[in-house]
Amino acid sequence: MADSLKTELKGALAEGLVMALFVFFGAGSVSAAVNATGGVVEPVNYALAFGLAITVLAYAVGDLSGGHINPAVTLAMAVSKNISPRRAALYFVAQFAGSAVGGLILSLCVKEGSYNSGIALSPNVTPIGGLLFEFMGTFLLLFTVFHVAVWSGNPEKTDLGSSLTATLAPIPIGFSVLVSHLSLGPFTGCGINPARVVGAVIWQKDFFETDAGEKFWIYLAGPFAASIAAPLVYFLMYGHNKVGNTTQEEANIMPM
Repeated sequence: MADSLKTELKGALAEGLVMALFVFFGAGSVSAAVNATGGVVEPVNYALAFGLAITVLAYAVGDLSGGHINPAVTLAMAVSKNISPRRAALYFVAQFAGSAVGGLILSLCVKEGSYNSGIALSPNVTPIGGLLFEFMGTFLLLFTVFHVAVWSGNPEKTDLGSSLTATLAPIPIGFSVLVSHLSLGPFTGCGINPARVVGAVIWQKDFFETDAGEKFWIYLAGPFAASIAAPLVYFLMYGHNKVGNTTQEEANIMPM
């Protein structure tokens, strides 16, 4: 029990550290683009930063934590019983705390008014539309994770060298984040990650007076709804929720 908790704490620490880096460099790419252009930010500016950051950071800590880097991923793994509730709870705390630290460091690096979380709601998008955008972007990410991830089911016993799929997994996952940001960015800022959103916006002055701030619930409800839908779709397709390297016989005995 002690060894298991120690392993889970190591995974949580890894999640907290990479979330801090993810928010710092992701929101940092938005702040940099705003400062460089005077306010006009093309989606590709931050889509590449967020997508590549996920790939790099998943490679960095995949063997320790499963490389969730998103509470929506963690919830989906818990719902599908690929991780324990205790591991999920530890990850949640670490992810939100790490994101807040990353946002804080970025806010200390720039002058007041130059910080930008990257989260904004287009006037052409209704709250329901924003909710659906956030749901679809997160669903794309989770759909990809469930079909290519091999660390999440038992991260402490897996290794990058265990299979070709394990080695390549962070690449399509990163691409799914990039695609979501290219599509959703102009509409909602592409949150698709509750910890990234919360950790970034709390340091943006007057954020909750903006339209995105007033409709902030969409950035939580959309991703977490996808966390329920994605495991269900995976189960309907494969008849089990055991992600990763597993035989059909092993999958059939997974508790549901």
